[in-house]
Amino acid sequence: MTKAVILAAGLAQRLKPITNYTPKSLLKIGNKTILGMTLESLSENQISEIVIVVGFEAAQIQQYVRKNYPQLSIEFVYNAEYEFTNNAYSLLLTQKALEGHSLLLLDGDIVFDSLILKKLLLCEEENTLAFNKAHKNFLTSEEIKVRLTQDNYIIEISKDIKPILATGESVGIHRFSEPTTHMLYHILHQQIHQQHQMDEFYESAFEELIHQGEKIYAMDIAPYNSMEIDTEADWHAANKFVNIHIY
Repeated sequence: MTKAVILAAGLAQRLKPITNYTPKSLLKIGNKTILGMTLESLSENQISEIVIVVGFEAAQIQQYVRKNYPQLSIEFVYNAEYEFTNNAYSLLLTQKALEGHSLLLLDGDIVFDSLILKKLLLCEEENTLAFNKAHKNFLTSEEIKVRLTQDNYIIEISKDIKPILATGESVGIHRFSEPTTHMLYHILHQQIHQQHQMDEFYESAFEELIHQGEKIYAMDIAPYNSMEIDTEADWHAANKFVNIHIY
């Protein structure tokens, strides 16, 4: 069975002062919060078991979810080190909750068409990452970029890829089989507890999976849309983003 993990522990430094007292996942896009839209998309795609990693303003997120989505089976995992760690550390904290499950991993700051999830879940490849090929010509050093084989398997995924060499941008939605999920957590444990890479992105663990022989397919999200909310400009743009279909 698939469990979804939503990473929503961060401080959202680049969105301050908007996020001084509000976690990024509770910012509103139109009349819905980012987290609310994600939970509704999961529900529409029959994903009923959800783990949310919280940190900054954890109580706000827990209260919001319990009040607005009491019908969903949601487990909260607290990252007490949210000020000093990155998303790889948050993901590792969910290991116990994911035992025996396949993983649907979502960043907590993305606004996306729910049909992307449907497309991802229907993909024949068990280990699949959603990416946006349409963003290829607009990439900078900030985005998580992917470099692919001719048949769309990932060669490299990181911010460090030169934009001219990238095939597109990872959108922050990933799916892994139960065996690959088990391997992923093992790699995360090595990187964080043995190599002390506390501030690492989880994409580093994805690359190690590939180095160990796992194949990760990259699925283009076209014709659907997504946006990552990192800055105030992103937030304003998302509120004007009228072509996205959110149900």
